[in-house]
Amino acid sequence: MDFKQIIDAAVNSVRFRIDECIDFEDCLEPVQSHEYNIIKHKLSVKEFIAFRRSLIRNSFLIEPVNNTVTSTKVEAHWSRRLKGDVRYSSYDTCVEIFNKLLNKIANLSTDDFNMLKEFFNRTVVPYEMPVDYIDRFASPIHTAQNVDLFLSDEIKDCITMRRFIRDTHRNPASEVFQAILADKIKVKTYLTDRALTGDYKTNREKRWEAHPNSVQYALRRNCMKIETKLLLQIATFEGCDIGLVNNLQHDGLLSNHFDYCKCPITGDNIQYKEFADDALHPTHGKSKFQVVHLNPLKASDTDGANGHTADNISWISEDGNRIQGSLSMDEVDALLKRIYKNRPELHV
Repeated sequence: MDFKQIIDAAVNSVRFRIDECIDFEDCLEPVQSHEYNIIKHKLSVKEFIAFRRSLIRNSFLIEPVNNTVTSTKVEAHWSRRLKGDVRYSSYDTCVEIFNKLLNKIANLSTDDFNMLKEFFNRTVVPYEMPVDYIDRFASPIHTAQNVDLFLSDEIKDCITMRRFIRDTHRNPASEVFQAILADKIKVKTYLTDRALTGDYKTNREKRWEAHPNSVQYALRRNCMKIETKLLLQIATFEGCDIGLVNNLQHDGLLSNHFDYCKCPITGDNIQYKEFADDALHPTHGKSKFQVVHLNPLKASDTDGANGHTADNISWISEDGNRIQGSLSMDEVDALLKRIYKNRPELHV
């Protein structure tokens, strides 16, 4: 298999187009060609195109932030920009990853293969496939030993939730959920924040493609767990459609007994009607609800309390966001207690 020149040409063109490097059938070895045809016969024409794009994107390509930290730029893993970086990977190593993924997909059970197909029909991130690193701190990180296909329960919950929110019959609030997923949840969950200082500058990279030592880094499967949590939290806002809630409970996605979702700072119940209106009729530059990290991010997070994880993220009200700023939850609590102590007129 050798189509390095094709990938290099696509990456070096003025405008990158992934379809310029997905016709790789003639480059396959007999074993890979057999596996490729097994997969092809199980997919529709549309799904097969999406599969080829995703396979190439996740095996050979990366989209790091550009030198001016203004946007991202598609590169091959063997780009000179990545020399000396743990994300660097030779073409031959990328071929090993490609072959591993092709083999894994060709040998999936029927149920797992059908779940994989969902990614080609319900994608949130371009060229999405549940390919992730096993160990965030492996060096180098992009190797066949450290890349795998994940179809764990958390991945399946995420894709099941995506299916549910698009079902207008079972989800009367489908328009609200789809709007918020395509905008705020997608950005906050999967893309890095803007960071122009420090050793690892970043701006809207895929979190699993940022430098692993960056506080903005997160494994893909952790990001998908966050997506699921944020969507389910909306169903626990006060005033959310009871039919939607009942259907989620019936499918086992939502507990039969839950408390209303509260702003973690003010303690007020988040009101669904107000949230839905804000989602469907946004005001540019202003939002009544945000997604925040409860504690500032740390690259060395070990228990999920200070990383980009489902345990450290939540919806927050406009008032709560103003109060918190860049403080941790402990710091917010200490501030509120100090204010209460110093303001006896508040002691009713």
